[in-house]
Amino acid sequence: MKHRLYIEQPPFAPWLGFCEALFACRTVALYDDVQFEDGGFQNRNRIKTPDGVQWLTVPVLKHNGQLIKDVRIADTFDPQGMLRRMRLAYGRSRHLDEVLQVLAPPVTAGHRWLLDLNLDLTTGLATALGAPAELTLTSRLPIEPTADRTGRIVRICRAAGADELWAGSGTRGYLDPADLSASGIAVTWNEYLPRHPAYQQAWPQQGFTPNLSVLDTASAIGWAGTSALLRSGLATYLDSLQQEGQPA
Repeated sequence: MKHRLYIEQPPFAPWLGFCEALFACRTVALYDDVQFEDGGFQNRNRIKTPDGVQWLTVPVLKHNGQLIKDVRIADTFDPQGMLRRMRLAYGRSRHLDEVLQVLAPPVTAGHRWLLDLNLDLTTGLATALGAPAELTLTSRLPIEPTADRTGRIVRICRAAGADELWAGSGTRGYLDPADLSASGIAVTWNEYLPRHPAYQQAWPQQGFTPNLSVLDTASAIGWAGTSALLRSGLATYLDSLQQEGQPA
């Protein structure tokens, strides 16, 4: 059986596409030794509120060129305020208490570094979902530095012992599967957004909004329901790849 790997910058309260990788892959490598992206998903994600979609944000101290693993959480971070926002947004949702049981411990743990918070929360999410993937940090892998992005991905795969990359659509602009194939690494493209599942969200009068934090999904259908949704969608996708003659 192939050792499938997914690589992504460590997100805060990630979306379903990331969570699916926790089922699809043996290893999920959190890309923590690259530059922090201001305005990205490392310290925030989207939830649905009575006033529409809003950001759930962990304030951080920003410095030019800092790596994700070196980002400090700002003293202005209010964990209880974040939990109150969740209660206001999802107070009518059936499974809010389940979500808070997973969200509250890492958020209130007193983490000083964003990476520690994200790793703690992601670990809790994986456990709640029953996802089997092993989490690792790229900064802890024995990788020689290189400016070539594809070359670095090859080195990450090799260091993790992976021979297949679960590649997000965002890498299509620079990732050449032929380069990985030459190194003995297969590429499986993960096109998640076009197959994003619908479910009964909070505030249905606003219509369904995809690409929100998994906290939104779990509030609506619970961790067990979210796990079943992800497993079913993954099985269907892998089956479609096999029918097309692609590796799966």
